Amino acid sequence: MTTFSALPAMARNAVQQAQEDMALIARGEEIDLPWRRLRVLLDHGLVEITTPVLLGGPLAGSRTSISWTDEGTRFMGQAS
Repeated sequence: MTTFSALPAMARNAVQQAQEDMALIARGEEIDLPWRRLRVLLDHGLVEITTPVLLGGPLAGSRTSISWTDEGTRFMGQAS
């Protein structure tokens, strides 16, 4: 069994980048978000990937969704 240690705290510039990336996700503009930056958000528990998300109307079908976690909401200073 592998034991994972806690992640180190983000540096100031990493926190700013994470906040900008979280804002992209909130606006639904995460399509161009590089995997290495998305991975930071996932590793720190700020976002989660949900699949499938069923949509109706002109976007009918199944899509993958990236959404904030409760931890991500707190990170962004929003009430959870």
